[in-house]
Amino acid sequence: MTIDEIKGVKPTKLISPMTPAKTRIDSLKRSKDAATKNLKAERDRQKLAKAQQTIANVTTSLTKN
Repeated sequence: MTIDEIKGVKPTKLISPMTPAKTRIDSLKRSKDAATKNLKAERDRQKLAKAQQTIANVTTSLTKN
């Protein structure tokens, strides 16, 4: 029995380097995910800004009456 087996450590598997084509696909996927995340954040920001503006408009119209 080896020390790694006693500790419960499993041997790591070697990961082969990706081909340039796979690297490009992986990069594009990460870029797509980042763009999707940024788009959602911007839409949420705009919704919040519009809701705050609506609240401000209603508040000012109520105080004028």
